[in-house]
Amino acid sequence: MSEQIKIATGLGKAERDRILVRGYDLTEELLGKITFSQMTFLMLMGRLPAPGETRMTDSLLTVLVEHGMVGSVIAARLTYHTAPEAIQGAVAAAILGAGSVHLGSSEWAAKMLHEALAGEKAEADLGAVAAAVVGCYTREKRRIPGIGHRTHPEGDPRADRLFQIARETQVHGRYCELIQRIAAAAGAGQGRRLPVNVTGSIASIALDMGFPWQLTKAFALIGRTLGAVAHVGEEMRNPMARSIDAAIKSALVYEQNGKP
Repeated sequence: MSEQIKIATGLGKAERDRILVRGYDLTEELLGKITFSQMTFLMLMGRLPAPGETRMTDSLLTVLVEHGMVGSVIAARLTYHTAPEAIQGAVAAAILGAGSVHLGSSEWAAKMLHEALAGEKAEADLGAVAAAVVGCYTREKRRIPGIGHRTHPEGDPRADRLFQIARETQVHGRYCELIQRIAAAAGAGQGRRLPVNVTGSIASIALDMGFPWQLTKAFALIGRTLGAVAHVGEEMRNPMARSIDAAIKSALVYEQNGKP
């Protein structure tokens, strides 16, 4: 007789007369009583957020919902154009592109900040820590995640606003301070401004709120999922994918038999 394997999760459980989520009765204690931002915090952190944390979480979820006709939403529109019967595929196409170059750099910025302060005492000189981080990345000729932005070279207004809210909600801490010092040190070294961008602010704020660095990308993924669905919705009402596809094809140089 084979031995039974018990698999349990602390996230939720469906019983005959109720559904439990993180120990709360879904219909009696959560539905109609908490916001989606509070639910997000509960699911990721295992507890309900304080009022300031709720406002900050809401801001982090909102800030990356939309940033124009970027590659991820073009991918969503083109996928929907070819498979309109499955919008989940179109949304997935958008989210799969969240990486180190676009949208997902909050994860790597958070990892950098986490490692920089790991083992450091609370009174450690953040200026010295920042200089060490910049020096390391410079020697290894690696791009520092979370700073600089092609569209917003003089300063990312989204990052500025997030830091403002972080101070207002009293979640602005050492990680927020550190990434701003890193940005200042890197800019001084290159002789130009390299302000903290939105993913850098998300990373540092999430760390100051107690999120593991590996989960900081969650805010980008959840927020941009809504944006992708909205772009698919617009594609339904005002199709653009055929024009996008034609523009791409007209810009390509095809090779046949080894000749352009």
